[in-house]
Amino acid sequence: MEEVKILIVEDDASFASLLQNQLAILGYNPYDLVHVDNLAEAQEVKSEFEPDVILLDLNIRDSFGIETYEKLSTVFSEAPIVVLSGMDDRNLAMRIVAQGAQDYLLKNEINGGALDKTIKYGMLRKTFQARLSDSERKYKDLFYNSPLPMLQLVASTHEISFGNQAALDLFEAKDPLALIGRKLTDFLEATPTNLTDDTAAMQEIHNLTTLNHDVRAVTITIKALTEVKDAEICLIVDKTAEQLFEQRKYEIIAQAEEGEKKKIARELHDGIGQQLVLLNLLLQNVPTNEENEASLENIRQLLQSSIQELRELAYNLLPPALDKGFLNALERFAYRVNALGGVVFNLKVNNPITEESFEHVDRFNLYRIVQEVINNALKHAKASEINMILSMEDTNLVMLIQDNGIGFNAHDINEGLGLQNIKYRMKITGIRGGISSEPGKGVSVKLILAS
Repeated sequence: MEEVKILIVEDDASFASLLQNQLAILGYNPYDLVHVDNLAEAQEVKSEFEPDVILLDLNIRDSFGIETYEKLSTVFSEAPIVVLSGMDDRNLAMRIVAQGAQDYLLKNEINGGALDKTIKYGMLRKTFQARLSDSERKYKDLFYNSPLPMLQLVASTHEISFGNQAALDLFEAKDPLALIGRKLTDFLEATPTNLTDDTAAMQEIHNLTTLNHDVRAVTITIKALTEVKDAEICLIVDKTAEQLFEQRKYEIIAQAEEGEKKKIARELHDGIGQQLVLLNLLLQNVPTNEENEASLENIRQLLQSSIQELRELAYNLLPPALDKGFLNALERFAYRVNALGGVVFNLKVNNPITEESFEHVDRFNLYRIVQEVINNALKHAKASEINMILSMEDTNLVMLIQDNGIGFNAHDINEGLGLQNIKYRMKITGIRGGISSEPGKGVSVKLILAS
């Protein structure tokens, strides 16, 4: 026996009885078949009887036409409704089915087989709708309660359709209306060239500015939705804490490196350096004659050269000029390069740059970068002139270093230790920029220092 609860809404008692008999013959439990002849009674029945299927006549005692369906479907929103009509009105049938009715049957064409088939389809549809509703609830629960910030975007414009609570928290939005209609790219420092779900895009770090003007370092992954037209799902991962941890780690490493360099510089200056100076003094007091004069002079020159190289090495490890300010250190560096001869080093500092401009800059690592760039130019560029220009671009302090040397193909160059060292120090200090060069056109290094 079929365990299906059926509500018959029909004001023709004889036709209702005929339906009940047919359903009983088909195997439906008579106790699960309830008949009412008006909407008011149907509403009263709802408190004790929740039907699986409703058989409805549109024209009953207290309602007429399509309004009957509209009112009843409001009361029983979950149950499939099969409309029974004595009129062959196809337009009406199409309208009712379009509004959600399970089927539209003419009373004079109803038979046991058609009725049973329609009821079973209605039950199957109800089952599918229940599963779909459950799936939607699970999806919404997964979306809205995900600990990761998620947005739905309009694919063609990247406008935000809605976001989950984690996204509202990330953007520091009090409610969804603060985000809906705004473009995701409006919150990004630079418009990304690629926001697809490939590996490179997933790993790229973007600076996202919140509604409260806080800056977050995030990765963004976007994937098109297949079931929703012109829509995308966007996953945002906040990497700010991770970046701060990495930056702190690099700072500790850099401080340890500087400490070791200072220690080595002092040892060279106070240890080997002093011994070489003493050895040079002793050598000057050694008696000479015509036979050993040439040999002693060679030794003196070699000793003087060793002392000079040692002092140069100690100075590079621990530049004392930095203690008097970064601009002072650059001026001293330019003076020492010019004193070597062969290369002209021009240093230009544009207004309004002063020593205070470097207050929030990691001056030690910046100085090391400058050292590496200039040393590479002196050793490899075969340049006759090096220009360093300090200027302001918007709110950023910019350092431009250019030489007129032989240059190189930037795409084919293998990264040596020097270039790796420059990129490493740029990373740990947050300095942006890059190196550009072409054969015969020298090398240009641009360093952008956040103000």
